[in-house]
Amino acid sequence: MPVVPSQRLLQRRTVKVLVVAQLLGALGLAAGGTAGALLAEDLTGTAASAGLPLAVLVLGSGVGAVAVTRIMDRSGRRVGLTGAHLGGALGAGLAVAAAALGSWPLLLAGCALLGGGNAAVMLARYAAADLASRRGRSISTVVAAASVGAVIGPNLLGPAGIPARTLGLPEPTGLFLLAMPAFLAAALVLAAFLRPDPLQVARAAAPAGGAATGGEQLVAADGKANLAAVLGDRQIRLAVLVLALTNLAMVGVMAVAPVHLHAHGAGMGMVGLMISAHIAAMYLPSPLTGWLADAIGGRLVAGAGALLLLAAGTLAAIAGSGREGMLAALLLLGIGWNAGLIGGSALLRDAPVPPSLRTRAEGIGELGMGVAAAAGGGGAGLLLATGGFALVGSVVAAPCLLVLAVAGTNRAPGGVRRNGAAPTLRTTGTTRSRSSAPESAARTPTS
Repeated sequence: MPVVPSQRLLQRRTVKVLVVAQLLGALGLAAGGTAGALLAEDLTGTAASAGLPLAVLVLGSGVGAVAVTRIMDRSGRRVGLTGAHLGGALGAGLAVAAAALGSWPLLLAGCALLGGGNAAVMLARYAAADLASRRGRSISTVVAAASVGAVIGPNLLGPAGIPARTLGLPEPTGLFLLAMPAFLAAALVLAAFLRPDPLQVARAAAPAGGAATGGEQLVAADGKANLAAVLGDRQIRLAVLVLALTNLAMVGVMAVAPVHLHAHGAGMGMVGLMISAHIAAMYLPSPLTGWLADAIGGRLVAGAGALLLLAAGTLAAIAGSGREGMLAALLLLGIGWNAGLIGGSALLRDAPVPPSLRTRAEGIGELGMGVAAAAGGGGAGLLLATGGFALVGSVVAAPCLLVLAVAGTNRAPGGVRRNGAAPTLRTTGTTRSRSSAPESAARTPTS
């Protein structure tokens, strides 16, 4: 059933606001992903600590995502995403203070809070899908928007170091100085313009009683959603596994790549350029992977991502200090991550769960990504220090085989359409599509 014009216009406006916020928020993420590793090595004097800032950041992102989705459940997307961006700005400020004081623990605390900004950038993809009929494409649009800031950010590693040196701070601190206003600006855009709230509009348009899975309601007799039943859903388990292992492989390599490159003679500008190429590969394929998720299903897209990640880990293991091989590995790593993220997100977002559990399911997916990436990033520094980059590439490639095995044997449950369209909701005596909201939905009061 086609989307009514009023909802279509609201969906377009929502995506535009999210795109602007993504451009700003993603600019701030470069601090944790690139400068964090270099600043950690500067403060501790050892490469073994290089992966910890990113590991703490993604763990903070996962834990923060659970808190943010609970806020969204009560107050909507706008309040949750705005608060997460403000947490990112505070984390960047703590990282600057850590550099000024030479405090390693304070840097880790700042990176944990910086994870709030990462959670906001990642969770925005679900806000884009709240009112969408083609969810894969809506998710991919918001993910692609993050590419601009994410690609520009690492390239500012050298220029941003100038004001840092002027202030007597280590050169990598410059990106943290940039992250503070970037996250604050994103929070302001969301607070001012993400109205009416897309999640609240979608819930107002949804029929009572929740979604059905195979004809069986995932809502208890008292009307409360059954979280245990949702976690028992095969499609949600597959989605969480794909998201977690995809992030594990990507972060495991990404966490120590700047240190490896720098140790083999690459200057700050070259490091920033190669990381920017990797980040471009992470985000720019989104329109294609989003279209594929709608056309052939998230499971096949996720399986393709696992193949690419396996190839990236293998190439990283044999690249050594050659910059051409490293660049090829980083490009494959980025494209594989994108396919895994879009495919896994489409699987999770298309799972037939009750509206009251939609944000909690998203939070579980983000927590899985955070915990897995924390393990990958935290262990990568130790692997680099003991066995070099070849060991890092070999270890992070292995979990991709599990994704291939599970994605190859799992099938989406009946009732979920493979083209990414909204699942059909069953109500008493009627059948209705989640993607079709009544005309009155556009008149839902702002939150």
